[in-house]
Amino acid sequence: MAEAAGLALAVVGTADLCFKYGKILIDTSASFKNAEAEVDERVLSVKSYWKRTCTQLDFLKQIWMTLDEEHQNIQNQILKVLVGKLKIAISKLENLLKKRRSSHEAGVHQIAKVRRWKYIFVKPYLDEIIEDLASWQKMFDPSWFLILRVSNSLIDRELSRDGSAVSSFPGVRDFRASAREQPLRQKSVFLPGTGLDYSTLRTISFASVKVAQTSDMSRWFLIDSVPYDSDGDLNLQTQDVRELARKLSYTDLLNLGLLQCRGVIRVLKPDKRTLSSFDFVFRIPNGLSNEPQSLRGCLLAQANHTLTERVKIANQLAKSISYIHTLGFVHKTIRPETILVFQDNKSILGSTFLVGFERFRAADGRTRRAGNSAWEVNLYHHPQRQGAIAEESYVMQHDIYSLGVVLLEIGMWDSFVCYKNDAADPIPGTSLDISLQHPAFRSPTLMKEHLVALAERALPKRMGERYKDVVVNCLTCLDEVNMDFGDPDEFVDEDGVLIGVRYIEKVCTYISKFEMKNMLIRNLDTLKTGRDNYIASLLQW
Repeated sequence: MAEAAGLALAVVGTADLCFKYGKILIDTSASFKNAEAEVDERVLSVKSYWKRTCTQLDFLKQIWMTLDEEHQNIQNQILKVLVGKLKIAISKLENLLKKRRSSHEAGVHQIAKVRRWKYIFVKPYLDEIIEDLASWQKMFDPSWFLILRVSNSLIDRELSRDGSAVSSFPGVRDFRASAREQPLRQKSVFLPGTGLDYSTLRTISFASVKVAQTSDMSRWFLIDSVPYDSDGDLNLQTQDVRELARKLSYTDLLNLGLLQCRGVIRVLKPDKRTLSSFDFVFRIPNGLSNEPQSLRGCLLAQANHTLTERVKIANQLAKSISYIHTLGFVHKTIRPETILVFQDNKSILGSTFLVGFERFRAADGRTRRAGNSAWEVNLYHHPQRQGAIAEESYVMQHDIYSLGVVLLEIGMWDSFVCYKNDAADPIPGTSLDISLQHPAFRSPTLMKEHLVALAERALPKRMGERYKDVVVNCLTCLDEVNMDFGDPDEFVDEDGVLIGVRYIEKVCTYISKFEMKNMLIRNLDTLKTGRDNYIASLLQW
């Protein structure tokens, strides 16, 4: 009890430090206003990010005691990262400014103006601060949205309280409703089959989804087809489809690595009487191409990229799985074919989204032990879930294992599954380091051991020790000796939050910190180049 009270006091203290340094950052950045339009825009962005963060911190302080100790601990760790970032940001900006000590307030500095010779660093420093605040927000978001899953009257009161700023966030109320077992909004998700022109349906190379145009040819949508299981219960399947579509229909999903669902079309067989599939219709985000690639396609094409972009894909994927679990579902088919990568104006590896819900189910729902005999599919399944009939019922940790295999593949940036030509049967890629004759393809346990050994051998020199540790933790998440995920009794709670907290702590936060580290290195290189160019121009003058 004393430890819990101490933790509560610690996080309040950490949150107060965030408020303190956040205010100093805003006051300091305001000193650069009216310098030029581009600087003013950056100052406004800093204020906007801090306004959102400040609102979330205030809400967090109000509902803190509703969270379990482990959830409190991860929140405290993430807040400490923010304190560090704010202090560094303040130090950088103050170093650009001339200061004079106030005559009537001892110890208080008033900003005069930018040191002329350092003005060239203003925009890069502000850009770096904006990027740091954005990356911290991405680290914070999974644990923030997990709070909205907790059943507690205090959280409900804070969200409904008059004047509550957090309730005005886009999608917060809807997300809380969607994370419950019975969402509050009950409108139909089923669409008429006439809305899409199926004659325009086209495939995406090595992807589980397709694209099609609307009947009026006004826009393109992604089609994710979930086959109807004739051996199962139609009413139960329809219920799961309806709930997933509702939960994926809310407004703020794009920041969560998930596409917004427009609805579901019931597709009939040619006899027009028998159900063939449920086709989920997903919006393609504005500003992104209607010709996405699958992650498999990117790996096979050896798409040019930076290490930062590779880690960004890993981070986005880890978060999207966190949100699927927060919404109360398991995915069951996580592999490069179910991950879409959209090009944006900065990179061909711009935005990553998880798709391929053909075998999803509610996390606490019924699970058939149907497996798969294809090696290229089994490669991404835990040994308990391989073969024509799986040994164990599906649990969230099975998704975490699949993530570990994909993270290993991303770290090596080489496809584990290759094709000699489009029609050929798949063969193991050279990076997998074994042929089809290897015993691992006949023994799921041997394959898992091989993947763990491959991660420990190949990843440190490519991605570093921390990334390797995350991958190995995912691959061994159901081992009894795994200290983080191995004991299922630790994750028995009313809201299903504990497994999500542990996943955020041990996977999402680690990858986010790794991404931040790479961004810092890149920003230092950029600033060094700017400094060198400035010195060179002075010498020429």
